Amino acid sequence: MKQIKFGIIGCGNIAARFAKALAESPDAMLYACGARESGRAQTFAGKYGAEKAYGNYQDVWEDCEVDAVYIATVHNTHAEIAKSCILAGKAVICEKPFFVNAHEAKEVISLAREKSVLVMEAFWTRTMPAYQKVKEWIADGRLGKLRLIRAAFCFSMPYNEDTRDHRLWNPATAGGALLDAGVYPYQYVTGIMGGLPERVTASVCSGPTGVDATVAMTLEYPELIGDCLTSIVANMDDTAVISGEKGYILQYYFLGSRRAERYDSQGKLVESFIDPVEEGFVHEIAHFIQLYREGKVESPWIPLEDNLDFAKHAEEILRQIQS
Repeated sequence: MKQIKFGIIGCGNIAARFAKALAESPDAMLYACGARESGRAQTFAGKYGAEKAYGNYQDVWEDCEVDAVYIATVHNTHAEIAKSCILAGKAVICEKPFFVNAHEAKEVISLAREKSVLVMEAFWTRTMPAYQKVKEWIADGRLGKLRLIRAAFCFSMPYNEDTRDHRLWNPATAGGALLDAGVYPYQYVTGIMGGLPERVTASVCSGPTGVDATVAMTLEYPELIGDCLTSIVANMDDTAVISGEKGYILQYYFLGSRRAERYDSQGKLVESFIDPVEEGFVHEIAHFIQLYREGKVESPWIPLEDNLDFAKHAEEILRQIQS
């Protein structure tokens, strides 16, 4: 089978990581890249081996050689770029968060389904073998009934002279903790549960520019609570814990975990799994390519309804500091 030709829109740090992962993926290749400045795109293309470099985004989705587009721009531009790619018939894999509100989510999802174009959020967490192994352990009943899941993605970028212009502190680019980092613990929990919560409550602390600096979310299921925490002003351990009647599971660096451990109710390690692949992005690329080749328009691991759910609740949560 021929390699899938990718175009990358946005030539920043996350795009660079994706480009490196493409180079490790035998079924994919980086064909084109686009940036707002031609020089930036040419530099990126030269470094990562793209055949075409465009000084705008439009030329990427209009390039007839491009099969799929990876969107790596700032949050508030994702939806409009995705719609243009879909109308051009290009499969889309978009960085998190795919959407900043429910209206965007509904528009893009509706268009993708109408045009029968593959669209997937680049939520690499759910494509990781360690995550899939945890799902397998749970499905086999090794934890019994699940009771509690805890996951936190927090890092410290205090607002000061050095960071005041950073996108995370800019309301105009949908900055803040929730959309940038909170999507990880939220969708970690919903993915483990295989369904959406019955109720979501949250507490929010705003920062000096008005964006959310810290958010604590509680996801309520019939017999389980999901405790999700995110912050851009504080550090916290990023090991996720899944607790059930028969013990618990630890996933270290849960958002891109290569390692999972299962413990019994007495705290004894009884089973472990380690993914030997160092670059986790290759897993999401492989999953996306499989969907593309099978003619699928949606990932069963990263359903579009999950993206809509997060966008809806994120909008509701952020309204607390906007009112």
